[in-house]
Amino acid sequence: MRYTVKKITIPVMVLLLMTMSMGCGKKGPPLAQLALIPPSPVHVSYQLTADQVMLQWELDPEFQKKGKGGDRGVEVYRARRVFSKDACKGCPLTFEKLADVPATTLDYSDSLERGFRYFYRLRTAQGANIVSEYSETVEFDFE
Repeated sequence: MRYTVKKITIPVMVLLLMTMSMGCGKKGPPLAQLALIPPSPVHVSYQLTADQVMLQWELDPEFQKKGKGGDRGVEVYRARRVFSKDACKGCPLTFEKLADVPATTLDYSDSLERGFRYFYRLRTAQGANIVSEYSETVEFDFE
């Protein structure tokens, strides 16, 4: 009988220890609230004037409607490269952020300097850190 009690007691003790160690009360780090990534601007186009470019785009109507609260908008980025035949075609571009435009605005004007190839792209922003993918890049030469 003594052998049978020992045989049963050891597995029960092991199971009890395993159960107690799993419920020690430690928790992982808090999870950030899940947020939906906003849609990117689409149909990005431009019009050139004497020394300016007017960028225009479309936004998802739902994103634009909710943007009236002020925490949603469009970030405008620009890169430029000296216009020449020897320009590096495959070299990476360095984009700089030009402006934050409210979601209710669908255009942006920028001054241009002759002799450069310009590249513009946009992305939508919601709050401080929730941004979309970049839009398609529009590019043109301003000679």
